[in-house]
Amino acid sequence: MPISLIIFDLDGTLADTLTDITNSLNHALKAKGLEKTLTEGRVKGLIGEGVGKLIEKAISQKELENPELAEEIKKKFIAHYKKHLLDNTEAYPWVPEVLKGLYGFKKAVISNKMYPLTKKILEGLGLAPYFDIVAGPETAKEKKPSPAPVLYVLDKLGLDPSEAVMIGDSKFDFRSGKAAKVKCTVGVSYGYGNGGDLKEADYVIGGIDELVTLLYKNEPMLERRTTRRD
Repeated sequence: MPISLIIFDLDGTLADTLTDITNSLNHALKAKGLEKTLTEGRVKGLIGEGVGKLIEKAISQKELENPELAEEIKKKFIAHYKKHLLDNTEAYPWVPEVLKGLYGFKKAVISNKMYPLTKKILEGLGLAPYFDIVAGPETAKEKKPSPAPVLYVLDKLGLDPSEAVMIGDSKFDFRSGKAAKVKCTVGVSYGYGNGGDLKEADYVIGGIDELVTLLYKNEPMLERRTTRRD
C-alpha cells in the first residue's frame, strides 16, 4: 500500500527544545535544594521517555529512594516549563517548508511529552496547522516505545500500519513504529539520539529537508502525489 501517513516525534525531530528543558530541570533541582547543575550535553541524553523518566535519570540513586522528592522535583519542573517552554525553543531548519511540501499526506505528531505542552509548542512555533492529529501519553494511555500511540493514531485516521512512516531521533521512536508494524522508520541524525539509537532506524537522514527525496526514492507509488510549496 502507498504511504498515506507520516508520523513525527517532537523533541529532537521537529523542534530543538533542549535549552528550555535544561533550564527548567535545573530550576527544579535547585528549588528542591539539590546542588547540581546539568549541562545541555548531559540533559540531551535524558530526553525521550517523558518527564517522569527525565527526573529519575537526573537525580542520584540515593535521591530516588525518596519518591516524594522525585515527585516534588517533577511538579517544580512542570510548573516552570509551562511558563518557559518557548523561550528558546525553535523548529529545526526546513521543518515548516517540508511540512508544507508534504501535500497530500496525513501527518501526525506522537510525543512522550505531556500532550498540552506538545500542543502549546506546536502552536507557538506555527506548526500546529500542518498536523491532522497529535498524540501523547494522555491520549494513547501508553508511551513510546509501546506501539499503542502509533496504533491510536492509525485507528483515529482509519489507516493501516503499512501506510505509515515513523520519523524520530531515538530508539523509542523506532521501536514504537516497528512494534506497530509501520512501513519504515526514519532517523534524524541532528536530534538527541546517539549512534546506537540510529542503528535501529531503517533509514537515516541528516536534515529534515532530505525526507521528501527519501520518501519518493523508496516508494514508487508516491509519484502519483504532488508536492506544493506555495
